[in-house]
Amino acid sequence: MSINWSSEKFKPVTVLALCSVALSQQKSIQSIQRIETESAREKERHKRQLQRQNNKKITAKMLPMKQVTIMTVIGSILVLLCSIFLGVFPSIFNSIVNKMLVLSRDSATLGDFISPPVPIYMQFYLFHVTNPDDIRFHGAKPKLKQVGPYTYAEVRTKHNMTWNDDDGTVTYLQDKSYFFREDMSHGLKESDEITTINPIMVVLADFVDRYRTDQNKKLLDLIWTEIEVGFDIFATEAVGNTIFYGFDLPEFDFDFSNLSVIIPGVNVTEGLSGSLYDILTKLNERGVIDVEPPESLRSNQIHFLKNNTDDHPYEVKTGAQGLDDYLHIVSWNGKSSLSYWNDEYCDQINGTDGTQFPPQVSKDQALYIYTSELCRSLYLTYEKEVDVHGVTTYRFIPPKDALEDPLVNPDNQCFCYPNVSYCLHASMLNMAPCAFDAPIVLSTPHFYQGNQEDIDSIDGLSPHKEEHETYLDIEPNTGVAMRAMKKMQLNVPLKRYGSFPSFKNVPEVIFPIVWVNESAQIDEDTASSVRKALYSPFTIVDAICGTLIGIGALLILVGTWKFIGVRRARNQQKL
Repeated sequence: MSINWSSEKFKPVTVLALCSVALSQQKSIQSIQRIETESAREKERHKRQLQRQNNKKITAKMLPMKQVTIMTVIGSILVLLCSIFLGVFPSIFNSIVNKMLVLSRDSATLGDFISPPVPIYMQFYLFHVTNPDDIRFHGAKPKLKQVGPYTYAEVRTKHNMTWNDDDGTVTYLQDKSYFFREDMSHGLKESDEITTINPIMVVLADFVDRYRTDQNKKLLDLIWTEIEVGFDIFATEAVGNTIFYGFDLPEFDFDFSNLSVIIPGVNVTEGLSGSLYDILTKLNERGVIDVEPPESLRSNQIHFLKNNTDDHPYEVKTGAQGLDDYLHIVSWNGKSSLSYWNDEYCDQINGTDGTQFPPQVSKDQALYIYTSELCRSLYLTYEKEVDVHGVTTYRFIPPKDALEDPLVNPDNQCFCYPNVSYCLHASMLNMAPCAFDAPIVLSTPHFYQGNQEDIDSIDGLSPHKEEHETYLDIEPNTGVAMRAMKKMQLNVPLKRYGSFPSFKNVPEVIFPIVWVNESAQIDEDTASSVRKALYSPFTIVDAICGTLIGIGALLILVGTWKFIGVRRARNQQKL
């Protein structure tokens, strides 16, 4: 049975029904679409949430490794760079010091070079003879009593400076002046009287004895008779006169020309009167002797020290062409070598004057100094480290070989004068070649490191290393002497010269007169400045680099610890 939907009675119902069905379907579709949309959104939200969780997990896994890498890299850089800087800083510092040491017309060190800032003292220890008559008349062993120190402040000033830029040298004169320091002389005064052997008497006896010939013997014997009237073999003088002010020498009248009938040839004494300097000059002019008198006798006085005196020009290296030979003496008195010893080795002018050496001094090197008082160069070797007011120094001393007996050390045979048949014993040096042929002997105080035979020949000698050894305490970075003790002893050879009355009974000994300690030492304030300049930069650099190296090492340790932790966590996740 079919329904006729087109009939009139069904039209309203049909339309409504269809509308209702369509609306219902539409709502269903919209509902389904909403559900699908919400589901899609939920899935998207869930997906994004999962992504975020995954990102967090990835980030959580990556972060420790980044921290490990950063900490390890930074720590390694700190340790490496600071270690390298600590290694190269000494070279940088030494380079700065070297530039500061170079002498020039406007260098910062020129003032200290011209006038040393460290106080210098000359301390004299005289040997008082307690038994002069027993020595003179009975040949007794000399009995000496050491008296001292008589202390004089020494002031040095360099002047007349001439710069030679092409050779990298400077030439100068150095004046020395002295001032008695009673406050440093332990209650001793310059007015104290001391009896010593008379060096002038010994020198004249040696001189007359050596120049006596068959032709002039009678003449010189007459002259010697007058000398014995004016001089005694022992002299008592105030210490101040002996050391500094000088004591007057007598004047002589040797005019024996009226005796020419009795003694042929005695007419050469005509007009031979006046001071010792005048008489020696006339004898030289007349050909009786072949030596010019020393200028020191012109004043007709004898003394050890004299103000405003110099010991000839020095030419030294400035360091402008390198510091290996810094302040080495190129020439002295206009000569690059000496002419005293007639030997290339012994006549060397080698080293500095002893106040400064090239920087970067090492323990295995020898230091050379030229000392005009000794008329020779001398070398010193390392002994030990010594603290000078908190400054670490290297002590250098003359080795025993330097003044060893020439029969033991052949290198010293060229110092035998006039030849190897006249060598002195250990610790001694014959100064005749540079003392106008006078019999002067320099030695170590109390014959330290000398022959026991010479020590025993004098009553009152007692050599000790601590008191009588020369030494220099050198700051190794700069080569500057922080403390210096230069010690030497003046002696004359006492013997029976020519059977002259004053000497006919005396013992044959090397007779000490005085020993001297030329000393210099930085004070606490100067030492403090030296410590700050030398040690503070290293202390600061060590502190900073040490801290940074510590931080770097800590970062490396923490990074390593974290790396181990991450590796463990990953291994656990895999399981």
